[in-house]
Amino acid sequence: MKFKRKLQIKGEIMTQIKGCSCEKCIDCCNNSCGWFGSIEEVKGASKIMKMKLVDFAKEYLIEEYWSGKNDISVIAPRKDFERSKNNFIFEDDKIRNGKGFVRASWGHNLITRVPCIFLDENKCKIHESKPQECRECFACKKSDKFKGRDKIANYWRKHQAFILNLKKRIENGKEKENENK
Repeated sequence: MKFKRKLQIKGEIMTQIKGCSCEKCIDCCNNSCGWFGSIEEVKGASKIMKMKLVDFAKEYLIEEYWSGKNDISVIAPRKDFERSKNNFIFEDDKIRNGKGFVRASWGHNLITRVPCIFLDENKCKIHESKPQECRECFACKKSDKFKGRDKIANYWRKHQAFILNLKKRIENGKEKENENK
């Protein structure tokens, strides 16, 4: 359900359109990007942005990783380093994590004061298909059923082929671009 609501955040009055509108949610969006919980969420977000999945991944996503018994890849939104309020980010991190569907540098998800790429004027561009972690963990309406990153990691552990296939499709697209030059 879409609605408009006036709210005041840090002295500014703005109109919030779409779902959640509390300061806690916006604060999370300005500090940490949640992991996508399923392939359907990723595809839904690309559809909202009116982009092919490969183009969407290159522009907006990053490959996070989860260390444990078996290291795995997890899909997450990238951070928007151009709008960073963090003066202590290494230039290498900005370059490495700023373009393309790449494997994030160590600690990427720990860098704070860097907004999610989907946060636009304190609204989530992909609200209807935003990452599970954003909806159930960071948000004001936490789910008692959410088991943290373990649950999401277990899902992606079974779907590593999707991530590998996406990376191959991106690489094949780059090869075709180079052939046409």
